[in-house]
Amino acid sequence: MNKSSLERMERLLAIAESEGIAVRSEWLGGVRGGLVRIGREAILFVDESLAVAEQLEQARDSLSRLDWSETPWSDEMRELLASDG
Repeated sequence: MNKSSLERMERLLAIAESEGIAVRSEWLGGVRGGLVRIGREAILFVDESLAVAEQLEQARDSLSRLDWSETPWSDEMRELLASDG
């Protein structure tokens, strides 16, 4: 897969949203974003103050902690979560 960081980020977030994860892109000023649960709702906070490549790494780090093997996105997520792109 030879995609830009922005394309990979957009696809990663689209898959997360399709699996019920709310995505919030906000200016966090360098405060580490990440995946949180509030009750039954999962929310991924992405720091808009970071460059796209850093946002992608932040999202990858958070989403790689989840098990995607039982989703229709299993193979694609394995590729998107790989750090070498």
